[in-house]
Amino acid sequence: MLIRSIKSQAVRLPFRFSFGHALASRNYSLNVLVRVQVVLEDGREVIGWGESVPRQYVTGETVASALAAINYSYAPALSGNFFANAQELLDCLGQIFAANGLDQKPAGASFCALELACLDALAKAQALKFCQLPGLIAPSDLWQPVETMQYGGVIPFGKKAILKLILGAYKKYGFKTVKLKVGGSLNEDVARVKLAREILGEDAILRVDANCAWTVDQAKWSLAALRPYRVASCEQPLIASDLPGLTELTATVPETIMVDESLTTLAQAHDLIERKACNAFNIRLSKVGGLVSAMKMVELANANTIECHLGAQVGESGILVAAQRHFALAYPHFANVEGAMNLFLLKADLVKEGMTVPYGAMAKVPPSYGLGVTVNERAVARHSYDYKNDNPVSVSVSEKRESNATR
Repeated sequence: MLIRSIKSQAVRLPFRFSFGHALASRNYSLNVLVRVQVVLEDGREVIGWGESVPRQYVTGETVASALAAINYSYAPALSGNFFANAQELLDCLGQIFAANGLDQKPAGASFCALELACLDALAKAQALKFCQLPGLIAPSDLWQPVETMQYGGVIPFGKKAILKLILGAYKKYGFKTVKLKVGGSLNEDVARVKLAREILGEDAILRVDANCAWTVDQAKWSLAALRPYRVASCEQPLIASDLPGLTELTATVPETIMVDESLTTLAQAHDLIERKACNAFNIRLSKVGGLVSAMKMVELANANTIECHLGAQVGESGILVAAQRHFALAYPHFANVEGAMNLFLLKADLVKEGMTVPYGAMAKVPPSYGLGVTVNERAVARHSYDYKNDNPVSVSVSEKRESNATR
């Protein structure tokens, strides 16, 4: 297969309402898209799509830095090259990842969009569904695709009336796990969790996410106050760099301590395990650098009895939702899977298929090869965003002609 062109751009996706937590609040998302055009040996053309959501407060990346990395560091090693088989392409992607130090450097969003686009094209070329790729990439009993997966719900900050409305809707919709954002005043946090338990019932699994809002002592006090409502886990209670504090907390509270902002690279995953600084990983494809890196984190966690959760990026379109859903289907042992809130949150999606979490909170494997979604290129053009001038227009292109193919 020949990588004929790689095109990247930013898109601005408006929200139906403002989404907030302890680190940020926003009413739109700035995302990065990558479109890879591949020509097969029989002359057929295949298009692969990838997406990521750079968040400066998580990996230090912006849309500008992600696009620069794609166009000047990653894409030139791929565009115009011919790959005789899947392994050659996978090896090249691995070499780019290693050459740019991405196992150590938090820059997952930039690489994720490019890798997903290449893998989407590869799966289509080989008549595979995306959830079958982990078994191709790293044959193992871990990667046994299933037909359905279940989502959990996430509730942002909001007034009591809105909270009651969302909780009631989530119960009717079929969510069995709900995560609440905390980190405001202790009284407010307790009231939110108490209300969730009352509305969702005793069988619901309640989780909280502090998004780095607490100190060690505040976390201990807060979790003690929330304990009567049986909170199963607390996500990122402390600032990302406070690993000694996370270690102390993990050793002293009964709740599962999960890391998110502290987990952006494979090096951090190893360090967290060595320090015993958590009981669970929240793995997000965009945050950690795409599918292969996320697979390695799951394998590492599985070998060290660390619970795995599959998180989502607020504001992702159906492209990234599809990739995450396939990953959840490939590894059906995630303790919880979030996301797919597309049309509950976004004013419009970029794919033609309905990728919003279905009623009952259960989703099936998409029927088509690759990611299984059809990108609406008119919608992409409509939401294209020039981050430099704050105007809706296409950003950048990285392309080499077929005549420049080197192998």
